[in-house]
Amino acid sequence: MKLTFDEKKLLYVYGNPDLALTRKRLYGVAGLTVDPDQNKLVLDFCRKLEDETLTDWYGQMFYFVRSEMEHYTMMQKMSRDIEEDKEWRKEDFVKPDDNV
Repeated sequence: MKLTFDEKKLLYVYGNPDLALTRKRLYGVAGLTVDPDQNKLVLDFCRKLEDETLTDWYGQMFYFVRSEMEHYTMMQKMSRDIEEDKEWRKEDFVKPDDNV
């Protein structure tokens, strides 16, 4: 199963190691969502999770996606810290002979 980045975000925020609880949470979120585009995204993802073959390996997928999204968040924070740093210079990260 391929997941889009938005589906990974949904799984990261509302997911649970138990597939049945994840489905239940996502259907609840879909019921509370007022934006039609977001509602369609959540419901389509819920339908993806209804696949019966998913039950065998959902736990592994959940922890893999969770780990991936945590690393993504850390990298975003690090890039913001670098951009906000007044002392940051490109020369600090590039060797002088790289011809950059």
